[in-house]
Amino acid sequence: MRWTPLCCCALVLLVTAVVAQDQETKLTKGDWRDDQVPKGWARKVIGKYEFQSNAPWESVEVVAKHMNAMLERYKKLYPPVKQEGKAYVVKIFKNRAEFLKYGAPPNAGGYFSKTDQEMVGFDTGKVGGVSTKASTTGTTPVSLRERLAARFSMDLLGVFAHEGWHQYFHKHCGSGVPFPSWCDEGIGEYFYGSRVEGGQMKVGRVNDYRLGTIRSAIKRSKTIPLKDIVGWDQQKYYAVAGLAYAEGWSLVHFLMEHPQWKQKKLLQKYMTNFVEQHSIEEAVQAAFKGWKDEHWAAMEKDWKEFTLTLKYGDAEAEILAAELDTEEGK
Repeated sequence: MRWTPLCCCALVLLVTAVVAQDQETKLTKGDWRDDQVPKGWARKVIGKYEFQSNAPWESVEVVAKHMNAMLERYKKLYPPVKQEGKAYVVKIFKNRAEFLKYGAPPNAGGYFSKTDQEMVGFDTGKVGGVSTKASTTGTTPVSLRERLAARFSMDLLGVFAHEGWHQYFHKHCGSGVPFPSWCDEGIGEYFYGSRVEGGQMKVGRVNDYRLGTIRSAIKRSKTIPLKDIVGWDQQKYYAVAGLAYAEGWSLVHFLMEHPQWKQKKLLQKYMTNFVEQHSIEEAVQAAFKGWKDEHWAAMEKDWKEFTLTLKYGDAEAEILAAELDTEEGK
């Protein structure tokens, strides 16, 4: 989720961990000087990112490697239009309580603040699909739906791959107008499941966290018309966030991964025009120039059929989903 208050590359260690100050000090927003590192925290600049954290550094370093590799993927999708300048700032809290106390949105797993120019998150207990600490929920999932949902607790690499896209895109886009959320949030969700495989960053994996929602919506004919969602700003998107995030991801995934539709580069045309014209309406007109109802209907049909062929990357989740479909008569 993007939030603003009011509204593979090699790693180079540039700055070693800074010894925390003896006295407790207030956390400074954005980048830090050495004398601003509070007790219990450390600061490192690794590659293109400045990491500030009081979480276990073994987890932070995994995130650092992932984010620097992801940065190259962001650049491939949308080449930077200005020099990168100083490091991107990332804060990682050791737990959710401190994350919320800092001012995070109550339902967020992480966020990017354009005002403070920092990406913020917390140690979710899962990094790259590996649990780093015992569950603290105190509850055991019972129903099929609860068991399925339990397999997709927030992954720190996924959260920051998503928020890192916002941090990168908003820096290089530089627009003051509302962003088109289907591509801004949808691309973030597209990058959520990215992982290193065989020494290379693999993007375009199915987003297990969103797949169930959009498959259910398609089967129930409850989706948002594509010709509508491509024109939505953040306010409309957040009004039906659960469905919109899932559909935004699946549309981006479709346009990036479908054998025929990816050749049209509609997403790239949309993004380029938005950055040039600073207008959602003009971006829609440019990317889908001359489209009539039959064109939208054709894309709707192909998108739905393609999405329903997608499978969970988690084999047990796919089994649970099939059992849930049978239980619910679908």
